Amino acid sequence: MWLDTPLIEIVQGEGYIEKSFPAMVRMFKRFGIDITKDPVLVFPTLHYQNGGVETDPWGRTNVEGLWVAGEVSGGVHGKNRLMGNSTLDCMVFGRRAGMSAAEYVKSYNGNGKLTLEHVRRYIKLLQDAGIKPERRAPILLPDYRGKRALARMIDIF
Repeated sequence: MWLDTPLIEIVQGEGYIEKSFPAMVRMFKRFGIDITKDPVLVFPTLHYQNGGVETDPWGRTNVEGLWVAGEVSGGVHGKNRLMGNSTLDCMVFGRRAGMSAAEYVKSYNGNGKLTLEHVRRYIKLLQDAGIKPERRAPILLPDYRGKRALARMIDIF
């Protein structure tokens, strides 16, 4: 199917596509296509297909004390959604899940004192099962600016 992108400019006014879709303009321009003048061939494709953990509107799961948002959940768009919509899942529902989890923690009447005893129990369970607990925590904020990351950059201008 051809998307009549020139018609967008006719209806919305000259410059609308470049203002509203600058990344698409740059991407097509790299291949010699001016989407303000030439229609674009489009066809269905799979952007995302995620299962997802079932949640309530606040990101709560059926596991006590566990909230999820973003890619791990089906989110508001369900298990098969377009790529740009995952931003909504992360930003809106991530915030909602965080707020809800914070309220839960403030009202939690567990054993009182916060400890890392659950980690010690987990390590003991691993050892009892014959699994070596040689795990490291993930790096939460890696430096993405290293030589390897910069070598993967593509020219988008």
